[in-house]
Amino acid sequence: MILSILLAALLAQPAPPKLEPAKPQAPSGPGPAAQRTGPAIDEDGIEIAGASASTVRTPSSDSAWGGVRSGREAELSQRVADYQLEALLDPDKHTVEGKERLTWRNRSDKRITHLYLHLYLNAFEGQGSTFFSEMSRYGGFRSGVQTKKGEWGYIELKKVEQGGKPVRWSFVHPDGGPSTDRTVVRFDLPTPVPAHGTAVLDIDFHDQLPRVVARTGYFDKYHLVAQWFPKIGVLELPGERGAVRPRWNCHEFHLNSEFYADFGSYRAEITLPKGYTLGSTGREIDPAQETPQGVRHRIAEDDIHDFAFTAWDKYAPPLEGDWQGVHVKVLHAPEHAESARIALQATIDSLEYFSRTLGRYPYRQVTVVVPPFNAWESGGMEYETFFTSVGALGPPYLQLVRYVTVHEFGHGYFMGLLASNEFEEPFLDEGLNELWDTRMQSQEFLQIPAPGILGRIGLRTPKVSWWDYERYEGGTSRFPADPIAGNSWDRYSRASYGLVYARTVLVFHDLEQRLGGDLLARGFQEYYRRWHHRHPSTADLEKTLADVAGERAPVVHRWFAEQVYDRAPIDDRVVLVEAQEILLPLGFVELPDGKRVERDAKEVEKLVREAREAFRKAHPDAKPSQPGPFPWRSTVEVRRYAAQVPQKLLVKFEDGTSETIVWPEEERWHRYVFERPVKIESAQLDPERNWLLDLDKLDDGRTREKSALAGRRWTLEFKAWSELALSLLEAL
Repeated sequence: MILSILLAALLAQPAPPKLEPAKPQAPSGPGPAAQRTGPAIDEDGIEIAGASASTVRTPSSDSAWGGVRSGREAELSQRVADYQLEALLDPDKHTVEGKERLTWRNRSDKRITHLYLHLYLNAFEGQGSTFFSEMSRYGGFRSGVQTKKGEWGYIELKKVEQGGKPVRWSFVHPDGGPSTDRTVVRFDLPTPVPAHGTAVLDIDFHDQLPRVVARTGYFDKYHLVAQWFPKIGVLELPGERGAVRPRWNCHEFHLNSEFYADFGSYRAEITLPKGYTLGSTGREIDPAQETPQGVRHRIAEDDIHDFAFTAWDKYAPPLEGDWQGVHVKVLHAPEHAESARIALQATIDSLEYFSRTLGRYPYRQVTVVVPPFNAWESGGMEYETFFTSVGALGPPYLQLVRYVTVHEFGHGYFMGLLASNEFEEPFLDEGLNELWDTRMQSQEFLQIPAPGILGRIGLRTPKVSWWDYERYEGGTSRFPADPIAGNSWDRYSRASYGLVYARTVLVFHDLEQRLGGDLLARGFQEYYRRWHHRHPSTADLEKTLADVAGERAPVVHRWFAEQVYDRAPIDDRVVLVEAQEILLPLGFVELPDGKRVERDAKEVEKLVREAREAFRKAHPDAKPSQPGPFPWRSTVEVRRYAAQVPQKLLVKFEDGTSETIVWPEEERWHRYVFERPVKIESAQLDPERNWLLDLDKLDDGRTREKSALAGRRWTLEFKAWSELALSLLEAL
C-alpha cells in the first residue's frame, strides 16, 4: 500500500466456538450469514483463524511450505493454488464477466469437505461490510473519497461446480464482523478432497467494479481491476506460522489489512474493447487476437499469489526500459509524462538495489502504472510484477513520485516474494519494506519547491533526510498505544496503525546500531534466502536475525521483546552542563615551603585578584576561551528516563578539544566531572544519531551558555514551511 507520507498528506480471547454447518440452499445463491467471533473449528476438525489471530512468536518448522528453496527445484514455490481466469471487461458499465478454474492441492493429512474463499470486492457493496464499518470507526481510507449512488461495487457468484456437480455456498464471518459482510464464503463440496488430494472448481462470476475509493475500481474509462476473482484462503499446517493443527486462514476484508494467499500458477485471458491498452501481472504469451467480443490477451506467470490488471483507452505510449534482462514498462496518463520518467528510473534503480541487498528479482518483467487525475486512490498499490505509483504535475507530489515508486516496487519482495500474512502481521510487509526503501535512499533528501514563480525564485522547504522524515511521521510518538507487531484491525486508531510504517523503520535502524557492522544487512539477506516463496512470521524473522548475529543473538531477542512485541520508549537526556572556576580554598593550606597557613574569605579574595592582575599583565591578548589563572571544574549530568541503550557522550571544551565517553546502558544516571584549564562548551548524547527512536533529540544536548542560534534556526525553518504551505493553498 502507499507509503505513509501520502496517507498523512491528503482483549480477552473467548473460547473457540464451532462453526455452524452450512444450511441447505440453492447451489446458485448464498445462504444466510451468521456472525462469529474468535477462532472456530469446522466440521472437518480444521481451525479457522479469527479476530484474535495476530503476531506469531513461535518459529516455523524447517519443513514449512516445503522448506528452504535451494534454487535447484523445478518450481520456485509449492504452487498450492493454480488459477485459470477469463475476464470480459465492459468499460462503460464497469463490469467484468468472469470465469475461473481453481485447482487446489490439499497439503494436509485431513479429508476436506469445506473450502473458504475471499470475495474481496464485496467490501465495496455497501456500508454493511467490515471494511466500511471500520471506516466509520477509524476514518476514511487515505483521502476519504465518498462513494455515491451508482458507484458501489460487488462480486456475484453465478455458478460453482466441482466435477460438474453444483457446490453450495454460504457467507461466514471468521473475524466476527457484521452479518452483512460478504467478503468470506464457504464452499460445501459434493466430493470431499482426500488427504494430499486435489480439488478442481469451476466458477462463473460477475463483477460490478466500484468507483475507485480504495485499491481497486474505475474513474471514467480508466480501470484498475484488483481483488476481482474468488480467491481461496490458506490452509496452514502444524509448524507453519504458529499453527499447532491444520488451520484455515481466510480473514474478512478489513480497512487497513491487505492480503495473504498461496503461491500458484496463473493463466488469464482478458478481453477488452478495441483501442484499450492493457497492463497486468505477468506477461503476454501470445499476440493479442481480435474476437467478436473484443481484443483478447493471453497472460501467464508462475510462482505468484495474486493477479490484477488495468485497462484504459487514453494511456500514452508506454515508457520502457531494461535491467539485466528484466523488462520494465510504465503506463501513464499523458499529463503525467514527467512522473512516468521518474517512475521508470526509480524502478530500474530498485531492481538493482533490492537484487543486490536481498536476492535477485526472479521474474522477467515489471509493469508500473501512473494513474490519471481523479483516480489517485488507485495509486500506491502493489501486486506481483505489477504495481501503481502516483502522478503529479508539480510540487509537492512530484517530489514524492520516486519514493512512492520505490516503495511499491519493494512490496514485490516483502509482500510478493516473502508473502507474509498482511492481515495478522502487517509490519512484516509495510514496515520492513519502508525500512529497505529508506536504506536505499539514505543519501537522498526530501525538499519541496513552492509552485509557480515562488519555486523559480528559490523558495523551498529545508532538506529532510528520509530517516528524519520517518521520525517526523510519528515513529517516536510518546507512549504509543500499540507495538509494531500485531494484526491490522485491532488497533487503537488510524494513527496507531500508521506506526507500522514509521516506527518499524526506526526500530530496525536502531537495532542495526546495537548489532554493529553489517550484521543486520546480512541478517536480512539470510531472511530472504530462507523464506522467499514461503510465508515467514515475526518469529521467523527474529530467529533468522539471531542466527546471523551469533554471539550477539541476545541483543536481537531483547530488542524484539522491547521494541517489536512491545513499544518501550527511549528517552536519554543531558540535564545539566555547568562550569565553576577552581579558586583558592578557604581554611588551612600548605605553602611550597611546607608552612601551613589559614586563609579567610578576604585573604582568598585578595590573592585571587592579584593572580588575575598578574595573568592579565603576562597575557594581555588572552581570550576568554583560553586557559586563565585558575582551572575549571565542569560538570555534565545525564539521565535515562526509559529503555536502556548504550550511549556515547561527546563533551567539547572551549579550547577546541573534546572527549567521547561511553555511558553504560545499565546506568540510570551519571554525573561526569572534568577538571581542565578551560571551561566546558557543550555536551551531546548520541553525536552520531544512532538512536532514532529517542523521543526527543533536542534534549540530547546542551550548551553551557544559552544560545539564540537554535531558536533562530527553528524559527526560520518554521517560517519557510509556513510560507510554502500558504503558497500551496494559494495555488489550489
